[in-house]
Amino acid sequence: MSKRRIERATLRKVVVVSSPYKPAGQDVARAIVTWLERAGLEALPDIEGEADLEALAAEADLAISVGGDGTMLSTSRRLGRSQIPTLGVNLGKLGFLAEFRETEIREWIAGRKEMDLRVVPRMRLCCSLLEDGSQPVSVRYALNDAVVNQGLLTRLVTIDMDIDDQHAIQYRADGLVVCSPVGSTAYSLSLGGPILTPGMRSFVVTPIAPHALTNRPIVVSGESTLRFRLASPVSEAALVLDGHEALPLREGSRFEVCRAEGDFLLVSSKKRSYYYLLRNKLGWGENPRYHDPDDEDETP
Repeated sequence: MSKRRIERATLRKVVVVSSPYKPAGQDVARAIVTWLERAGLEALPDIEGEADLEALAAEADLAISVGGDGTMLSTSRRLGRSQIPTLGVNLGKLGFLAEFRETEIREWIAGRKEMDLRVVPRMRLCCSLLEDGSQPVSVRYALNDAVVNQGLLTRLVTIDMDIDDQHAIQYRADGLVVCSPVGSTAYSLSLGGPILTPGMRSFVVTPIAPHALTNRPIVVSGESTLRFRLASPVSEAALVLDGHEALPLREGSRFEVCRAEGDFLLVSSKKRSYYYLLRNKLGWGENPRYHDPDDEDETP
């Protein structure tokens, strides 16, 4: 898939998004609005993270999300059908999606720094609660994952999974994670799931603390539709999207997950490859930290 470049000279309208949970991010977002206006661009601010972002972005050329990876996930969901190229300014801990520093963006906006920026599409999830087993009653989107979570109560729940209308498996586990390639480096990875390269169009389904040794993570084509049914009593269960939005579930609840129409359009630097991020953010491929036994402190 070809990757479109982002040229500073072609920008006219830029949405600036922050989060109500990051006061420092709001301060930086206000500064970015000022920098954009000084550069002759029209800034469309959503400093509190409460605007109708889908409507605000409908005619914009770029979104700048200020905060961290969590703010990027929220921005992706809130853009809805108005998926525009989105650049992340990282003020958080990891910076896997939001990879740019505040100083870089200031210099780039002012035209004093060249950055080879590319738009790299990332698959999103479309998650629907089903009424009577087939009719969607609530449709939501996620960039990372959809998780069956039981809140404070941790006990086995039975979940049936069908793939393309064919029964695949019945899980007995504490919960379940369905993730995109982006989300394969998040919750699913901590549960032993595989890392998917971002250009793939696939899901990973990973049970949480399964009751059978044979219940391993499975990779499913992104062209498939996954349907689930909770087949046992549950309490405080919910389908949690990107760790931010929860849809209540009860015994007999059904939901489906499929590939969303329209990818998330992540802005990334050509200088930082996906494998660079894996190595430098997640420590992928690091060697064991060997030591010389003679260097150990033998003092009890």
